[in-house]
Amino acid sequence: MSILESKKDTAELRRTGIITALCSLFCLIFSSIYSQFSHGVSSPYMTFLFAWPLLLCAVPSFACLFLHKIPGPSLLSSLFWHTGTAAVTVSSLLRGIFEIAGNASVYQHALMIAGDVFLVCGGLLYVCGIIKRKFAS
Repeated sequence: MSILESKKDTAELRRTGIITALCSLFCLIFSSIYSQFSHGVSSPYMTFLFAWPLLLCAVPSFACLFLHKIPGPSLLSSLFWHTGTAAVTVSSLLRGIFEIAGNASVYQHALMIAGDVFLVCGGLLYVCGIIKRKFAS
């Protein structure tokens, strides 16, 4: 890996970490405002909505950035991982809204399963990429 690629990967990890941390902050603010108008009803899916982008994207991005022994993800694994994180976050948002409203939807469960599948695929692609790099060098 050249120095130029290393700087590019570092900039991409920094950008990903900052954007997902801001998304997490937005989710925290959104759930706080939503709870003000929920007539005293709460949902853990809405309360901890901020944790999905924070724990699944921001923390791993900053870990790869600051712990140089952890390699960064490939483009494909990153796309799968971020799509899964977005799907799980939206599913949690919907479930929180439905629980507060006293309603339910099968689409929320399908979205959560799809998000989990994308996360597993992204994780497997990341691990396969690490194994491939080890054997290539």
